[in-house]
Amino acid sequence: HSELHKFIPSFKKKVSVAGRIGHIELSKYKERHDALAVEMLQRGYQHKSPLEAPDFSYLPKEHYEAKVDKKESLKELCKRCSDCRNNILS
Repeated sequence: HSELHKFIPSFKKKVSVAGRIGHIELSKYKERHDALAVEMLQRGYQHKSPLEAPDFSYLPKEHYEAKVDKKESLKELCKRCSDCRNNILS
């Protein structure tokens, strides 16, 4: 959730997302945020940071339409979070 918010300034500056292809789905950016916000509330957390859909019109169509590589995402998550790694590998 926080990463979705973290990238907004970059999108406003029209920064390339080439290095993030396979890790984010821009066509579902707001939808993903909203789903995570619902999950946060279900887990008893607060959510006070609505997200306005960024303007991705400056990006090439293939970047905007790129899909998440789920295997690569799981690998990345395992690198970042030992609890997640343990849950995924068990």
